[in-house]
Amino acid sequence: MKVGYKKLGLVLGAVAAVALMPARADAQFVSYSPIFWSFEASGGMAIPMGDLKDNAGSGATMALGASYFLNPRLALRADGSIDFLGKSDNAASDPSLQVWHFLGGFEYHIADPTGNLLFAIGVGAGGATFDTKVFTVSDYPSNGASTTGSFDQTFFAAKGGLKLGYNFARQAGTGTPIASIFINGDFHMMFAKEDKSEVFAAYNGQQPFGTIYSVPITAGIRINVP
Repeated sequence: MKVGYKKLGLVLGAVAAVALMPARADAQFVSYSPIFWSFEASGGMAIPMGDLKDNAGSGATMALGASYFLNPRLALRADGSIDFLGKSDNAASDPSLQVWHFLGGFEYHIADPTGNLLFAIGVGAGGATFDTKVFTVSDYPSNGASTTGSFDQTFFAAKGGLKLGYNFARQAGTGTPIASIFINGDFHMMFAKEDKSEVFAAYNGQQPFGTIYSVPITAGIRINVP
């Protein structure tokens, strides 16, 4: 779990570093892009897909994100989230699988973000850290033997997502949206390696896996900084 906290800390540290960048240099750019920053927090459910579905069950997820607007519709994006996945049907007990996602990328607003509708797509890449408690695999690697281990690995990851919401509060005077509620759906792709997943897969009665997927669906609140 400590590895996951470190990775999420790196994401939030990167967001903080960008936040300390000098303010926009010219007033023309400020007027062109009325929203400077957006920060959001959300929660919901993460649904494992593919081989991950055979090794874990659905569970709760929590996420934090920040967007830095380059122009009225395009923003740099940093995300950090954690999935608390349940056990597979074949597992002897719950290994307490947590998956930490830490990604950076871009967010593009299909609808004008200064209007009432929040409608955006996002893409990103980074890493995913898997973390479990120690478990024991019986009859592995041979009958009568047993192996004790944990699944603590970090893999390259990528995602795409869609966000839909409503801007319900605006800044007095300018009318710039400052608060929104939203629902968000992402598709996470995690490039695991078979030699790293062998023991965990055996614990779940499965074959080693490579690329795996998950779909977190969340609802949350977004705060804009003009």
